Amino acid sequence: MIAPGIMPLDESEPRIVRRAMHGDDSAFSMLFHRYSRPLMSFLYGISGRRELAEDLMQETVGRAFSLLRNLRDEEKFSTWLFGIARNVALESGRRQERNLKQVALDVPEVKRFTNPGINPETDAIRKQLFQAVQKGLNTLDEDLRIVLALRVFAEKKYQEIADITGWSLARVKIEIHRARLKMRKIMEPHLRG
Repeated sequence: MIAPGIMPLDESEPRIVRRAMHGDDSAFSMLFHRYSRPLMSFLYGISGRRELAEDLMQETVGRAFSLLRNLRDEEKFSTWLFGIARNVALESGRRQERNLKQVALDVPEVKRFTNPGINPETDAIRKQLFQAVQKGLNTLDEDLRIVLALRVFAEKKYQEIADITGWSLARVKIEIHRARLKMRKIMEPHLRG
């Protein structure tokens, strides 16, 4: 017997996708479990806040479930799913911009990374580094933040990122390079001894 959410070795992902498209809830569950960790990493990389990433994840899964019958190519399920996640994150960012008109650091997330066993100096350095990373990600424009999150947090290949964003492969490589350069410049003062 196979544990819930684990894909059987003798069944291909496209076949499981087809089953899910025809209403098989256990097949959809298998797909969700397979992609939940990379999706969560991607959404957290974009949002920088765990609670928001969880909300975005729920919305992504809900949309995927309701739109699954519209999927045209079972072989491209991952690309389709990350495209939905990208759109959900973009919409959320636009809503937040309208509502907040500013981006703030998520202080509870910084506190989560503290460890009482670490001396206060090390803890302060860790907090500063985390804040610098968050600030750096927040200063990137939306497109750069998305491609960097897809590459670093979701570990997507360049071609997959191109498929998700609808950009050319050359543009994806250029944008990722630009995002890394900007992050390196932001992080450089924090990484010096």
